[in-house]
Amino acid sequence: MGMARETRQPGQGRTLSFQESELKICDLCGCLNLATNDACFVCGWHGHFEQDERVVHAALELATRRYGRLELQHLTDIRNYHEPPPPSWQSRLKAWWHKLSVRFRK
Repeated sequence: MGMARETRQPGQGRTLSFQESELKICDLCGCLNLATNDACFVCGWHGHFEQDERVVHAALELATRRYGRLELQHLTDIRNYHEPPPPSWQSRLKAWWHKLSVRFRK
């Protein structure tokens, strides 16, 4: 897993990359969302979101096929988007540990 998809923020020409671990799928409407979204940007759902990286990877592939390229507007409401701060060393270590543990469970 761990494949990054590039997105471009309209009008800014900057390329942003997201890992599957930075995305989630709304359990209500099935739309791909940034993991940092408090609610689904499409339907407003505040409940559970699917975050299994294999499922998110499949959704990412489908969205890329559907739109040609994945843009920020396909993952969040760009009017309210604020780029998250860079991950702390603790969160990077936690993500690394999680990926390592997932590989050994297979």
